[in-house]
Amino acid sequence: MQIRKGTANDLPFIRDLTKRATDSTYFIEGMGDAATATVARYVDMSTGVFENALASDNHSVIVTTQGDDLLGYVIVIHDNPEIDWIMVDPAAHGLGAGKALMIAALDALAERKPHATVRLSVVAHNERAKAFYRKFGFLVTGPIPGRDIPTVEMQRAA
Repeated sequence: MQIRKGTANDLPFIRDLTKRATDSTYFIEGMGDAATATVARYVDMSTGVFENALASDNHSVIVTTQGDDLLGYVIVIHDNPEIDWIMVDPAAHGLGAGKALMIAALDALAERKPHATVRLSVVAHNERAKAFYRKFGFLVTGPIPGRDIPTVEMQRAA
């Protein structure tokens, strides 16, 4: 498995990877149209968000690959330290791709603001993701209002 900076060559793979990742984490029984609309919106936005982050000095884009396969990506925002998007292909769960992305993301953020609190958001019902983030020192700090799907913010103090 390799970790590297994201490039424009990754763009053709972002939409499908985001679809697989969100399909596996956003849907639970009874969520219906809200989950469907949110996933569709994220998938539609993903390539543009990735491309804009590549062009921004305020963002880092990091990907993990195995051979020619893109396993996941993370987009971080530096000025207001945040892990904005982290997507891992469900087929790569348990292989260390998410862990490698989190370490790289936290390292990238620490380079610019070594003692800053880092935040991220996660779907409230995604206990697996919350447990994963807790391993890196993140704690749930509260709900994020106004979301179609209940979402919480997590923060990690430096």
